[in-house]
Amino acid sequence: MTLPTIIKVHVPESHNDFLERLRRLPPLFTCTIASTETALIPGVSAAGAGPELIPYTAAADVEALVYGQALCLEKIPENPVGPPSPVIITMAALRELEAPFFVVDAGNAVTPKVPMLTAGRQPGREITAPEAVAEVEELFLQGIIIGQQLADNHHSLILGESVPGGTTTAMAVMEALGIAALGKISGSMPGNNQNLKQDLVCRALREKDLQRGFALKNPLSAIRLLGDPMQAVQAGIAMSASRKIPVLLAGGTQMIAVAALIGALLEQPAAINAITRRGSQKLINCALKAQLENVAIATTAWVSEDESADLRSLMRQLPQALPLYAAGLDFSTSRHQNLKLYEEGYVKEGVGAGALALCAMLYHDLDNLKFLPRIEKIYEEIYLAG
Repeated sequence: MTLPTIIKVHVPESHNDFLERLRRLPPLFTCTIASTETALIPGVSAAGAGPELIPYTAAADVEALVYGQALCLEKIPENPVGPPSPVIITMAALRELEAPFFVVDAGNAVTPKVPMLTAGRQPGREITAPEAVAEVEELFLQGIIIGQQLADNHHSLILGESVPGGTTTAMAVMEALGIAALGKISGSMPGNNQNLKQDLVCRALREKDLQRGFALKNPLSAIRLLGDPMQAVQAGIAMSASRKIPVLLAGGTQMIAVAALIGALLEQPAAINAITRRGSQKLINCALKAQLENVAIATTAWVSEDESADLRSLMRQLPQALPLYAAGLDFSTSRHQNLKLYEEGYVKEGVGAGALALCAMLYHDLDNLKFLPRIEKIYEEIYLAG
């Protein structure tokens, strides 16, 4: 089956011109990294070639963006079966676009050897812990500050992430915000290990005596009790930056959870105004002026068309309507078997791969057949050299 170059998965009328407005400004990419101990639960994450490498995955990804190789490890981690990190797609797109990028640390267990904006320093705990994310309000405020700065650079902002285990925390946060997400998320392995992740989320809710929708009146409590540090930071960046520029949330399940948080916060301004940290009021006012017509989500076709997930249902349940696009990537004709494994449901997305691929296609009029050789070249440079 030949996929469209850009798939309009779910586009409300209010956002019909989003891609055109996105294209008017050159892209700037920001990758927010964070760790969650949820990723260390066996079966939750397929990031890295083994569980001992999971904490290094995000650091290795962003080191690759800067240096073309990992410094914290011998090489960039790959899925245990062999498919490479999606960072190769990100790198190919950044090279094509000649786009600048920044790294934001929301609380990563391993500090990469790259310049970073620091929003938080404490990794997340398991979602079954009494508190999954500490200092959530501060993470959100730091995100707002970063968004203010990035919005003045006259670029469209592409917000990616690298958070192993993040689809599980995304499922939990969406449930907390009243979205029926169980069994509907995508993930980095065939079938997405839905039963394990669903059981884990249900156990966390049960042990904390919580029910679906418990966080609707205080949305940040969803992150504090069940989320990961990236989510609060990313929401703050997107809300703040959207006042001035188009913002593309780069990812699938994880960015739908961020979109759910943004929508819930805008529907509960009192919850944001309740933040009492000194100097916060100006930042809060900035977040409340978010322009959602400037916000969309983009992922890969491996995620949007994943038969083991249901992103269209998740999008329909968002508190505020937003569009979801997908880059029509297809590795079935690749000359590398490890890339073809993407077509079997491995990896699918990460490090902003889908949104940046979409931008490369949108800005430079590329289709999959033209873009695939560029991705293969990066793969060969990173994984096959020597």
